[in-house]
Amino acid sequence: MNPLVAALIVFAVLMFLGMPIVFVMAFSSLSYCIAAGKLMFLMVVIEKMFRGMDSFVLLAIPMFIMCGEVMNRGGITRAIVRFSDLLIGRVRGGLAYVNTLASTFFAGITGSALSDIASLGSILIPSMEEQGFDKDFSCAVTAATAIQGPLIPPSIPAVLVASATGLSTGALFWGGAVPGVLIGLGAAAVIFVKGRFRAFPKRTEKIPLKEAVRVIVSSLLPLMTVVIILIGMNSGIFTPTEAAAVALAYALLITTLLYNRISLKEFYGMCQNVLIQTAVIYLIIAGATTFSYVLAIENVPARLSALLGAFSHSTALVLLLINVILLVWGMFMDTAPSILVLVPILYPVAAVAGINPVHFGVIVVTNLMIGMLTPPFGMALYTTQSVGKCAMVNLIREVLPFLIVDLVILVCISVFPELVLGLPRMFGFI
Repeated sequence: MNPLVAALIVFAVLMFLGMPIVFVMAFSSLSYCIAAGKLMFLMVVIEKMFRGMDSFVLLAIPMFIMCGEVMNRGGITRAIVRFSDLLIGRVRGGLAYVNTLASTFFAGITGSALSDIASLGSILIPSMEEQGFDKDFSCAVTAATAIQGPLIPPSIPAVLVASATGLSTGALFWGGAVPGVLIGLGAAAVIFVKGRFRAFPKRTEKIPLKEAVRVIVSSLLPLMTVVIILIGMNSGIFTPTEAAAVALAYALLITTLLYNRISLKEFYGMCQNVLIQTAVIYLIIAGATTFSYVLAIENVPARLSALLGAFSHSTALVLLLINVILLVWGMFMDTAPSILVLVPILYPVAAVAGINPVHFGVIVVTNLMIGMLTPPFGMALYTTQSVGKCAMVNLIREVLPFLIVDLVILVCISVFPELVLGLPRMFGFI
């Protein structure tokens, strides 16, 4: 049997058996070495694993995760929710819009969809239920709006794309800003339309002026995090990795001075959570690097480039094929391994077709965020189900209108590249 075919069979079988993706890729690479009779490759594979993890850009990931942990444990998440409620809570369906707006704000702090669901969902889903919203709809809004997180800067998937391609992290950060906001606006449009057919509740009581001022003051400092990150990078004061460190230091400072003090025991627990999440990501990077090496040995990227090269005369057709590949792949695999396996293969194809690299990178992240909402392995769906305790079938039904709008937005950013490239060009990254 062809070694590559053997490796792909092992990959498919282990994945559908539910084995963690890191071991799926590692055992697939091992099976290739055995089938090819190239056990000496094992030493090279180990070296590739460590080389894949040895990247300065990747140091930003644990710091952005820790920043989110600090803000969530320190009470900043609740401050953002209160601020969003102050702005838009009194319109009909107000808490659904609050969920959307809070996700937009929270996205500018953590860059993680699952962190958004875990932190905001635990607060807003029960609150929406208490106000009279249906549980399934409350969960659907939480899942659908959370995918803004990895698009609005800062963005952990954008860091992975930058690591895999060598692109500017700052350019990818700014490139995802408009698509991320469009997803939030699209979710708001779905809520508005649904509100015309359902009797959505709204908050009737006014917030006293004194309380409103206190909410605004307590929320502005956390929201300055994203401003510090972006201004610092644009002015050249620090790199994206250094920006993550500055954001973490700032989060610790304002949490300690203005919000709930984090005890030593809590801080130790937060560090444990961050180490576990970071270790998982780094192990996925190591596994994906080895699997990508196997694909490179078999010239899979070159073969795919040659196959799609027949369509290189039409940028639109190549974009369509890339979108289809990413959407289908995203239905079955999580974001990090998808980026690390597919981007090295598709990036040269996009370059040959004349697709701007930053445009390509943002399209990758957008597709994979949509994949988080699609069965059978949409991680946003499973996380929301766990947080909100809702039935998966009902959740998928409620998410479907949001998913359709997200696909329309994907078409728009594919057809109109300036939606992605406008801000990076404005700030001198392109």
